[in-house]
Amino acid sequence: MLSRRSMLLATAASAGLVAAPRIGLGQSGPVEGWPSGPVRVVSPAGAGGPSQNFRLYADHLQKRFGQPFVLENIPGASGAIGAQQVLRAPADGHTLILASNSTIVLAPLVIPNFPVHASQFDPIALFFRFRFLLLANHQLPVRSLAELVAYAKERPGQLSFGSPGIGTGGHVVTELMVKRTGIKAVHVPFKSTTQQMMDTAAGNLQFTFDTIGNARGMVEAGKLIPLAVTGAARAPAAPDIPTFKELGYPGFENLFVTNGLLAPKGSPKGMAPAAIRALNAEISRLNGTGPIRERLESQAYEVGTGSPDDYAAMLAEDIRTWSAVVKETGIGVKA
Repeated sequence: MLSRRSMLLATAASAGLVAAPRIGLGQSGPVEGWPSGPVRVVSPAGAGGPSQNFRLYADHLQKRFGQPFVLENIPGASGAIGAQQVLRAPADGHTLILASNSTIVLAPLVIPNFPVHASQFDPIALFFRFRFLLLANHQLPVRSLAELVAYAKERPGQLSFGSPGIGTGGHVVTELMVKRTGIKAVHVPFKSTTQQMMDTAAGNLQFTFDTIGNARGMVEAGKLIPLAVTGAARAPAAPDIPTFKELGYPGFENLFVTNGLLAPKGSPKGMAPAAIRALNAEISRLNGTGPIRERLESQAYEVGTGSPDDYAAMLAEDIRTWSAVVKETGIGVKA
């Protein structure tokens, strides 16, 4: 069971996350010619979500580089509206995107003619990632994944699950779980995870996926029962919850939501490599130890501290992983 103590536990050594801080990421501090003015950081998602954590960094970055870093939320069209604004801006390092892999990796795989792709950006730094947590309504007579599977197989097509929309990470992960376990259930898409979670807690849905941090309140109140989590090893913020692999269902090890900072690729060079290295080094320093890392881990985020190349490799692996999952589940948004 996911106790209050285990939900609040977040260790500094996150198993399976990108490498710990290391020497050689580049010197932090102002770079000649950059920034020469305010840096606009666009989040292609609505206000109030994980992107708001960028405000933890903004003052530190301004002090280090001498210019304000201003977060701007531009939601819409699965992130395409905000991302396209970044791509249309001069590629000089003064307009950056704070993007999740939902926008730059998954959406291009499930939405026909989606105009944004990870290949259009230069990775700068991974801020953090978070896992998918399988949750069941507390009134169901199940307290494990095996019990949920058995219960569902006795009632084919009678159980419902929620997601924050067709083709979202939560939807794709749930369809993979349904396929791998051999159960049949009805998908109910919502416009937000809040309503999805409320309906699951109320019993209108029988199970759903969300994040450890979002689920914390309802788990502690006994409204939702956590059953399994994605990742190769147990989550530092929820060490009592087994992974899908532990429970006999491999293939969920690399399924995370990631949030990172990227610059639009330019012609011919885009944001200067020295500026990318300097910005990465400062973010890595802030994520390495101290109040920002502690704050994020208290919210069940797993903090990233790797180089730009590490982040690029993670995105490449994301594309391979999610491509295989989308192909297996057959999920797609109709044009």
